[in-house]
Amino acid sequence: MSKSSDSGAFSNFTNQETNDKQPHSKINIDELLTQLKHSHELYYKMLNLEIFALVETLEQFFPGAWSQFMANRQLSMKQFLQHYQNRRAQT
Repeated sequence: MSKSSDSGAFSNFTNQETNDKQPHSKINIDELLTQLKHSHELYYKMLNLEIFALVETLEQFFPGAWSQFMANRQLSMKQFLQHYQNRRAQT
């Protein structure tokens, strides 16, 4: 986790309450888990946004590059599955 991440869970792990070696209440742990889950959801949303921005930029400079990439990916996946099924049938 980076210092710049939007995670309240990390700050909760570093506060005095967690350093006192006192057992945590169930509510506190549930809150920390909720904050951590929210942090992960934000991370994945940001990752999707960055990928979308990269694809849009790629399309501006190389029109059709993304569709060609996806077609190649589909062909590769079909070949991989065929190879996997053939290998599995041999054993």
